[in-house]
Amino acid sequence: MLSTVLVVDDDPIHRSLLERIVTRLGYGVRTAQSGEEALAIIGGIESQAIDIVLLDLVMPDLDGMAVLHRLTSGGSRIPVIAMVTPAGVDSVMGAISAGASDFVIKPVGPERLQVSLMNALRFKSLVAGLKIEHHLSSELITLDELASVDPIFAQISNFATKSIKRDFAVLIEGEDGSGKAQLARAIHGSSPRSKKPFVSIDCSLLQATESVSRLEAAMERAKAGTLYLSSIHHLDFAAQTLLAQSAMMVSPSSKTPRLIASSRARLIDLARSGTFREDLFYRLTVTPIRIPPLRERLFDLPVLAERIALRVSSELGKNIRGLTKGAVDYLSQQAWRGNYPEFEATIRLAVQRAATPWLTDADFDGELAISPTPTLSDYRRDTLALFDETGALRPFSEIESEIFEMAQRHCGGSLGRAAKALGLGRSTLYRKFQEKDQVSERQDSAMMGDAA
Repeated sequence: MLSTVLVVDDDPIHRSLLERIVTRLGYGVRTAQSGEEALAIIGGIESQAIDIVLLDLVMPDLDGMAVLHRLTSGGSRIPVIAMVTPAGVDSVMGAISAGASDFVIKPVGPERLQVSLMNALRFKSLVAGLKIEHHLSSELITLDELASVDPIFAQISNFATKSIKRDFAVLIEGEDGSGKAQLARAIHGSSPRSKKPFVSIDCSLLQATESVSRLEAAMERAKAGTLYLSSIHHLDFAAQTLLAQSAMMVSPSSKTPRLIASSRARLIDLARSGTFREDLFYRLTVTPIRIPPLRERLFDLPVLAERIALRVSSELGKNIRGLTKGAVDYLSQQAWRGNYPEFEATIRLAVQRAATPWLTDADFDGELAISPTPTLSDYRRDTLALFDETGALRPFSEIESEIFEMAQRHCGGSLGRAAKALGLGRSTLYRKFQEKDQVSERQDSAMMGDAA
């Protein structure tokens, strides 16, 4: 669906010229020849169809500044691009203060206008995303809301939506901080069970002596709703047996809870080792979902970073508009072992430091300390072995990998500081870790193939 631009200009020649340019740029166009007509369109039944307003500031009767003030006081969130003549540039700051998102000087060329229109749409999208992101902290969210905030969930939600039509259990696997609990709530909020209870238990907090009774009580409370078991890999064997034999697993129905479980450990490995029941594992993996860690999502990081930066900026009363390429490059080179919490904490700190409306890589200097500074005894204990247990020389690749891991640990988890200490480029060290992760991923895939 085309984004629609409302062109407001009392000059019929310039209005017609703008209409042709905007159309050639690929947008839909509405026109208004006065401020009153523009407000009537925005305030009428067509208001939802207007995405951007291209507003002439100098018009008879109700001028552009008056239109801006009315839109702002009325709570309009439609981005407005002010149009001024070279002689009227002094009025630009007043228009920006009144709520305009950008300005252009008449007559405006297609290239300059395209940049302003794209920036306005981008800002509108980010504002809408922030509104939904604030809502995600509430009890009831949906897959659509989650997908509009995070690109990876746009892909996951398609698969999750299909599972909603059935009552099979869902297993969500992913590292700590990857968004497993949020996805579980979104699946519940998008299902026919959304009006029923959502009962959550963190299995890592269950004592062995109470696990069975707590699980039975939770299943009773959830009834026809959803039971979410986070960290199910910590569930003891007695509780696993109860769960495997329960009606919700053997013969799920609308009268029994729908089970959603999450795990940061790979359950297939635990099932093979005998610490997790195989029959329960296979019942859980009817609908398996894996949330990738942030370090595997290089294309999504700029979008996530901008949304977090804008939200934090509004909370702190700062005027952050986005990130520079240098800042994006910096974020893309980090390992993000803590995923979302670490990512958000890092951006929050950068926003606090920022002296300009655009975050730069310099704003990320002095990263968060993830662990205490090692002592001299720690250095002496943390040494490399050149030979293995048989007395043979170890492969260089193995020693190299251990050097990088020790350097990162020594530098408090920071790849940037580790690379600097080793005299390497940050991208080089990041690539080494990425290659190591890819090898591990291929090994894991081979294991899954064996289980199929």
